[in-house]
Amino acid sequence: MEEADFRRILDRLPRSTAPVILSGIGEPLMNPQFFAFVDILAERKTGCQFYTNGTLLSPRVQKAILARSNVFSVSISCDGAQPTTFENARVGADFGGWKRSVQGFVTQARKQRGRALRVGMNVVVSTQNLAEIGDILRLAAQLGFDNVSVMHPIPVDGVAAGLCPSPEALAAVNEQALLPLGNDLGLEVTCWFRRDGLPPSAFPRCLQPWEYVFIRANGDVAPCCALFGSDRGAVMGNILEREFAEIWHGPRFQEFRRTSAFGTNPLCRVCPYY
Repeated sequence: MEEADFRRILDRLPRSTAPVILSGIGEPLMNPQFFAFVDILAERKTGCQFYTNGTLLSPRVQKAILARSNVFSVSISCDGAQPTTFENARVGADFGGWKRSVQGFVTQARKQRGRALRVGMNVVVSTQNLAEIGDILRLAAQLGFDNVSVMHPIPVDGVAAGLCPSPEALAAVNEQALLPLGNDLGLEVTCWFRRDGLPPSAFPRCLQPWEYVFIRANGDVAPCCALFGSDRGAVMGNILEREFAEIWHGPRFQEFRRTSAFGTNPLCRVCPYY
C-alpha cells in the first residue's frame, strides 16, 4: 500500500481520534511505508499500535519507533524459548540476535518513553511450543517485559488448524498454572483461551464487531482481527466502493453481530476471544 492509498482509506472513515492498529497479515515492519503511515496518523492526532515478530528491530528501526510519540503500544511475538523451536517457527530467524534486539528495545523504550509506550510479548500456543510455555514466560521476564498475552491458536485455515494442539494437550496450559507463574516472575499475564459450550443468550463475550473494523489494503472491511486473513465470507463490504456508514449499519454486519451475540456464528466459535 502506498501513502496515497492509506490516506484515501482514512478519508473514507469517520473523523475520530480512536487508535489505529497497523497490523494484519504478515510483518508490518517489512512495509517500506510503515513509518510514513505512522506519521500520517500523527498528522491526524491519532495514536497507533502494532504487532511485530521482532526480527527486524534493528537499531535504526528501534530509534524510529521511539521517536514517534503517537506509537503507544508494541506487541512482540515469541514462538519458543529454545533456538530450535523459535527458528523452526520463524524460518530464517536467529534466536540469539532476536533476544539481543528485543531486550535492547525493551530497555530503551523504558528509558525514553516510560509507561507511555506499552511493550508486551504475545504468545500463540501451538504444537511446536506447547511444552515451552513456562520457559517462554521466564524468557519474557529475562528480556524485561512486564506483560505477556497467551492465547490459543485460531484455526481459520488448514495451516493454522494443523498447529492447534489437541483439547487434552491444551487443557494443561491453563490460567491456574500460568497466572501464578507470571506473578512469581513479576509479569502481568493475560490468557485468551477457548471456552467450551455456548455463551449465555445475548451475552457476547467479544465486542469487536460492535467496536472496531479491520480494513485490508484493498479496502475490504472485516469484523474482527481474528478473521482478518480468513474466509472471504467475513468481508462486510469494501470501503473504497461503499460509504462506511452503509457497511457498518448494513444487513451483513448486523447479521454477523446477531449470530455472534447468540453463539451461533461458526466463525466466532473457533476463536479464543469469544
